[in-house]
Amino acid sequence: MASAIGDWGRFAKEQLKFTQSHKFFGAPLVTHVVSKNFEGKFRQDRVHTLCESPEKCGHLHFPGAFDCGSLESHECDSEFSRRNLQGALVAGYHATFGHVDDVGLARSIKEPQESRGFFFGRFAIEDPRSKKVFVDGALDGMINIGIVRRPLAKAVEECHHLGRWYGRVHAEVELAKDEKAFLTGILAFDVEYELTPSWMGTKFVGTLEGMLIRECLKKAN
Repeated sequence: MASAIGDWGRFAKEQLKFTQSHKFFGAPLVTHVVSKNFEGKFRQDRVHTLCESPEKCGHLHFPGAFDCGSLESHECDSEFSRRNLQGALVAGYHATFGHVDDVGLARSIKEPQESRGFFFGRFAIEDPRSKKVFVDGALDGMINIGIVRRPLAKAVEECHHLGRWYGRVHAEVELAKDEKAFLTGILAFDVEYELTPSWMGTKFVGTLEGMLIRECLKKAN
């Protein structure tokens, strides 16, 4: 396990090196606002694991998806995004729920999926007719948390917010005429859980707020 965790740590540091050496700051760009809504449901088997050392800890693991047939433009969505970022969302992930029982909120948790968790996965959008993927990248985030909390102004959440997921997406976008763009964004979900002895189900409503970044082909004088 130490080796596996070490691999994730090295990945994080390599990602930092890349972003520090490929900065958008100071360069002419073309950018468009992205604002989407989506919803759906999913059901799959789940796995439980137990750790004895260095501390006792149980976890629930769930291979899920945020797939849905179409994306809905919200009021902030740009015209370019409305025309070019439409299709079926294909977003698979692996989620892990659970933590060491060392905080007061753990006493109120009755089921494993009510614990804080994390997820990593794929974010893709495909043409529903041709099934061609034209947006492809990664998503990751946190589960059952509240980040719009005190001391922020107009706080609406506590640090433990059951069913609230937050995440981020980074993806390559294939546009017309072989142009490639970069999508960066923030995801938020309200997720309802259904748990049985053999499987877990999720019903979700999601939002995506982000920007589509394109290369500038001709700088202004």
